[in-house]
Amino acid sequence: MQGRARPVILGMLLTVLAAGHAGAQNRPAQAPPAQSPQAPQAGQPQAAPGIQPAQGQQAAPQPLIVQPVQAAPDLPLVELAPVLQRVERSSSKRFLVDRNVPPRIYLAGVEANDVTYPVLLSILRANNLAAVEIEGRVNVVSVFEIRNFALPMVQNDDSSIPADEWVTRVLTTTNIQAPALVPILRPLMPQWGHMAATMDNKLIIVDRYANVRRITELVRSLDVPPRN
Repeated sequence: MQGRARPVILGMLLTVLAAGHAGAQNRPAQAPPAQSPQAPQAGQPQAAPGIQPAQGQQAAPQPLIVQPVQAAPDLPLVELAPVLQRVERSSSKRFLVDRNVPPRIYLAGVEANDVTYPVLLSILRANNLAAVEIEGRVNVVSVFEIRNFALPMVQNDDSSIPADEWVTRVLTTTNIQAPALVPILRPLMPQWGHMAATMDNKLIIVDRYANVRRITELVRSLDVPPRN
């Protein structure tokens, strides 16, 4: 009996294996898993602005548009030479203009026919210019160079001196150290002015006459005997 059963069992096993192999061949292939969308790599074309990107893709960032800042309108300028000629006729002064001075200036709201010599000095100040009279001629130069010229020494106040005329003054203190006043008073002067102190309490000031008078009053108010 056992010898007859073995061929039967072996035939059943072969039948099962053959059926499984045939089913594997007839089974449809599975689709690969869907991949998540990736961001475009550098150098790859991106969606153009205004076109709706495909589903799952991110729109390209729009460039930032910066509006240009509008410059302030230019100030009205006039020729300097005719203005100096009018002042020459009214003041009997003669002018010598430095080559670095621009040929056109801003009148700062003053009518050209109303420009006198004191007003001219104020207009020059508004244009970063200055004037100093040397050997009978008024030299018009840049305000950044004015302290290099031989400015007049003015020790006493004089109402006839224009407020914007550049002068030199030396003050002597008796109750306060002059070097101690320099860091206190120097910030009250323009950058192109000059202030220095000597060890014997002398204070040298180079500035416009109006500011020299102001600093003189401050020094006199500070140079007082100490209270007991």
